[in-house]
Amino acid sequence: MEGELSKTIEGYEGLYEITESGRIYSIRHKRFMVRCENEYGFHIVKLSKNGKGTNHRVFDLWRKAFEDLTENKFKGAKKRIY
Repeated sequence: MEGELSKTIEGYEGLYEITESGRIYSIRHKRFMVRCENEYGFHIVKLSKNGKGTNHRVFDLWRKAFEDLTENKFKGAKKRIY
């Protein structure tokens, strides 16, 4: 994905990935999720699996996937911005 490292979101294998900067990629739709024309506009994201959606804090998903990266690599929203 555009030269940026991405990892599968645990529990959503084959459905979603998260990049090292905090963007969420939908494998099914083959695109990054966007809020208000901003790929980093999510504080909370709803991920769906087996017809059921669950809300997740994007920073928590990122931290779990990229434990070794420093926090300044995360470009997403840590708190509500919209």
